This record gives sequence, structure tokens and C-alpha cells, in this order.
Amino acid sequence: MSLTPTGMRKGRDSVIKIMKILGNPQDELSVFHVTGSNGKWSVCQMLSQVLWKSFWKKVGLFTSPHFIKINERFQINGTPIEDQELEKYYKQVIQLSEQHNILLSFFEIQVVVMVLYFIAEKVDYAVVEVGLGWTYDGTNIFTKPLACFITSITLEHTHVLGKTRASILRNKLGIVKNNTHLYTPLKNKLIENTCRERKATLHTIGKNKKKKTNLPGNHQQKNAGLVFEALKNLGFDTNKILSGLQNIYNPGRFEWIAPHILVDTANNRENIKILRSMVQKIKSKKIITLYGTTQIDAEYTSELAQMIPAERRILVDDFCDRSLPCEAYSSWVVYDDTIHLLQEKKRVIEILKNTNNTIVVYGSFYLVWEIMNLSIYQPFAMR
Repeated sequence: MSLTPTGMRKGRDSVIKIMKILGNPQDELSVFHVTGSNGKWSVCQMLSQVLWKSFWKKVGLFTSPHFIKINERFQINGTPIEDQELEKYYKQVIQLSEQHNILLSFFEIQVVVMVLYFIAEKVDYAVVEVGLGWTYDGTNIFTKPLACFITSITLEHTHVLGKTRASILRNKLGIVKNNTHLYTPLKNKLIENTCRERKATLHTIGKNKKKKTNLPGNHQQKNAGLVFEALKNLGFDTNKILSGLQNIYNPGRFEWIAPHILVDTANNRENIKILRSMVQKIKSKKIITLYGTTQIDAEYTSELAQMIPAERRILVDDFCDRSLPCEAYSSWVVYDDTIHLLQEKKRVIEILKNTNNTIVVYGSFYLVWEIMNLSIYQPFAMR
């Protein structure tokens, strides 16, 4: 995690230069490229798991961030890369960047490692989730993906992607390449015009094309519809696709990590509304919420912190270096307590042990992974 001081930045020139030096190996991969404000992680999980569980394909999955170990970002058929393999690829990439004097950001290093690993392992397919999902995202190096996806558009990362839905959508449309296929539930003139200009085939998946899945929530049926249409159009057996969609493991998304602990990485208004509708169906036990975020808008954050109904509400910070301090927004929030997680781990563990309550943890991905860690839950074990 401390390989490079270079954080997020606009531009993909460094990755493109490295790829060119390597002979553009990314062009050898059969890629599903997925972006969107909400739902991209779920679509990636569905694509990869249906392909390897139902069709016995060797599938590489690249997602971010990770829960417990960084190895989780690089998976083949549900198994994260081994430590020794990961170290080998990191050393190779670092050496290459130093040799050619090309500075790579933290995320760009992961992208290059992903390409090298998937090529070496000769995966049949690579499912790639974007970082922030903009035109200049480090993953945006594939010239002809099998299929592109834009799952949804909400106001997110506005300091980078733009302050309107149109500007965010324009950024995410950067993944659409000439003569490719785009799958989306969004009906929008900007999308239509972009696909027309790039001679890309647009597949607008409406409500009538939702598909059943074992994952809870109407939104997951929409995501399943995207996956079904894409795989069907590539010639995969429809019955096997439908069967595979009933057997999806989606870590961190409305996941019970213990009989009384529910975690969800819902971190914006739209996602939390979905979580709230599901939490309202929980009828037994007293509900305690633990909420923490890396959002920077205090007023918006305070709204999110109060959206889940609870008898006791706890605000959490100090779970990562970007967590928003509780005092930055606590004056806007009706809450019962605050916890500085890394300083008060024992206190958090005691809360998690109380089985008389239903504990709902939501907000930042980083908070969810810390809670998983403290509860000794391994998200990819035995999957």
C-alpha cells in the first residue's frame, strides 16, 4: 500500500507507455469493461462467476478496493493471487517503471500487474472494473473490449468527474470504443450520440429485461439483466446464464457476516435508499448502525448517516487515512455516540459481540473491511 506516493491523477499516459514497452499485451485479453456510479462491482461479480461456475471458463477478475488483503483485487475463478506471485509482478512493474523513468500511481501499478498476471495465466476472459470510471481511468487501455457496461449515474466524486450527472456520464462514456457494444439501463441522448459517433452498438436494457438472481433488491435484477443480455449476445446458453445468476456471491453488498451483523458498502443517497428498504424488513432485535465515510460534503454526509432507521446511531472515523472526522459533520446529525476505530478497536469488538442487537454497518468500503477484519470474517474463504 506504500509502494508509491503518487495518488489519483488525471491521465493514463504512464500506463499506455508501459503497455507499449511490453508490446501491448492488454490487446490479447478478451475483456468485459464495467463502469457506473452504483452496481459496477455487482455486475463484475455476476459476469465472472457465471462464466466460471456455469461455463467452466478461466476468468480473471480485477476490482478495487479490497476488503482484507490487496490480493483480492486480482482473482482467477474466485481465488485471489498468492503472495509470492503478487510480489513477483510488483517487482517486475517497479523495475520496469524505474528502468524507463515512468512514474506510476498506486492504481496504475495495480492495472499493469493485472494485465501481466492475466496474460501469464492465459485467462479466457478478463472482467475489469474501472477505478473512478472516467475517460482517463488507468484501466481505460483496452481498444476493443467484448462488452462495455455503464450501470448507473449518480452524483459521485464530483471534484474529479464533474458536478452534474451529464459531466459524470460524459466521463464514463470514455470506455466506449469504436465498433464495440455498450450495455446500460440508461436511456439518454448523450449515450445514443456517443455510440453513433463511435459506431458502437447500444443495448439499452429496460425494466422488461430484468432477470432473477439470488442477490436481494430490485436493483440487482437490473444488473442481472445487463449480464444476461451481454452473455446471450456472445452466444452463451441462456438457461445456463439464468441458472448461474441464482448462485452469486457478492461480498460487502448487503452481506450478513454474522447472524446479527449486516454490512453494506452503500455510500451515496441512491444506494442507501436501497439498503434502507431492506433494513426496514428486519423485524427482530434492536438495530444499531455504524456509519463512516470518505465523503467530503458535511451536509450531504449527515443526511446519509441518518437514512437508516435505528434505535442507536454511532458515527465512526479513523478507519482509514481518508475517513471524514466525525466532528466535521456531527453538528448536522442526530446520533448517540462516536468511535475512532483504530484507537478503539476493543470497544468496537464489544459492540460487535452483542448478539441481542442487529448491527448494520454501512458507508465507506474501508469501514466495512475493518469491521470484517475485527469480526474475523474472511470474505473470499471457501467460495
